[in-house]
Amino acid sequence: MDDLFENNCFEKETSVITASLLKLASDVSVRAELSDIDHYAGNLRSVLKEGELPSIENALLGLYVRLHGAGSGYSAHERKILVKRKGYSCHPGGLSALVRAVQFIRPDSIVADLGAGNGLQGLLLQCICPHRKTIQIEISSEMIRVGRIFQQALGISADRVEWVHDDIVNASIEEADFIYLYLPAKPLDGGKKVYEAVARKINAIKRPVVIFSIADCLAGFLAGHLNISYTDGHLTCFVNK
Repeated sequence: MDDLFENNCFEKETSVITASLLKLASDVSVRAELSDIDHYAGNLRSVLKEGELPSIENALLGLYVRLHGAGSGYSAHERKILVKRKGYSCHPGGLSALVRAVQFIRPDSIVADLGAGNGLQGLLLQCICPHRKTIQIEISSEMIRVGRIFQQALGISADRVEWVHDDIVNASIEEADFIYLYLPAKPLDGGKKVYEAVARKINAIKRPVVIFSIADCLAGFLAGHLNISYTDGHLTCFVNK
């Protein structure tokens, strides 16, 4: 459970997320990608009428997880890199991290999602708190294809999202002031190289930066100029000292 409804201060963000997910589920192009999406959207619409918060949250998360997994696929070359990096494939990071991110994202912010999948997290952040640009870095071209469909369905302009088809160890993030990642690799063997590469890039950023690390394995690689400002066992938030 994301416990989105426990805190009334997240009511506005939760409403935007709900509307955005239902908008995606109603789009013709999205429906063409997900033949069963009506089931999840219909379930959410039904419980919204009933008003029972636990049921609403369960149905909302059900729709979110289904949309998050859309386009999950890799070419032979992409799969080879994923295996080499001990990478995880398309795990949903949850919605609570998104609403907690609002306090850190300003209209002029640049957000980078490392291992963005189909970009749903970054796109929802653009809906909740519109900002200058979201950089979606993903190794799967198929997920990026679906992400572009999502972007168009949500009406997010092209200049506000940059799609980068690459291994995250190669991608440039120095312009980002908010960085999001969810356990992109197992923290062993080839996976350690992922965290070392990401940490080097973050440690080189000399201006204010915030990192949201879900199921955190990054802490041991970051330099001492970053502090943990929040952790709940799932989300760890790092900020400059």
